[in-house]
Amino acid sequence: MKKLLASLVLVCAVVNLGCEPQNTATQDQPRISGPSKPDETAKFPEIMVGAWEAETSLEGSKWGIKFEPDGSILKIIHSLVGPIDVAEGGVELEGRVEGAYMVLQLGDCQSEYNPETNMLNVKIVTDHYILKLPNGDLQGRIEDYFSGPVSEDGKTWKAEWRNYNWLDGANPLPVDIIDANPIPLVFTKIDFSREK
Repeated sequence: MKKLLASLVLVCAVVNLGCEPQNTATQDQPRISGPSKPDETAKFPEIMVGAWEAETSLEGSKWGIKFEPDGSILKIIHSLVGPIDVAEGGVELEGRVEGAYMVLQLGDCQSEYNPETNMLNVKIVTDHYILKLPNGDLQGRIEDYFSGPVSEDGKTWKAEWRNYNWLDGANPLPVDIIDANPIPLVFTKIDFSREK
């Protein structure tokens, strides 16, 4: 429950601050992660190539994943911060209030397809985030997992989302509770270029 509360506080703070991406042309962006490596043992399903998006239960929050033909992930829409080019390794957002900002550094972004079960698993790791507010800051680490069968008609991907969040200074929600209560998401294919 504390994890959920911390996630909601983080999302609300970002939304309320009206964070917007800074001009990245003149600033160094974190470069801790390159494009994901696909699962070499299974051919990625052609029907999943392209961009997929799902709304979450929080207003204005969504996930987006762009799959390349080999299953690698080069772009995402992160539910907390919006569009990220995975090769850049993260994003830095500046708040409307002086001194407020958020930095999110990506780790692994990988997909794995199992042709025997027709299941697609995706892992998106946030190695570190910091949300700096005028009266303090929140820092931590997040792992997001999405798992579900590949759509036969190519129109939807029904996945279960499990979000593991470690907020510095707080006890994490027990893993067994997260595992037993996945959040259902329905991804649909989109034109990812409209997000940039």
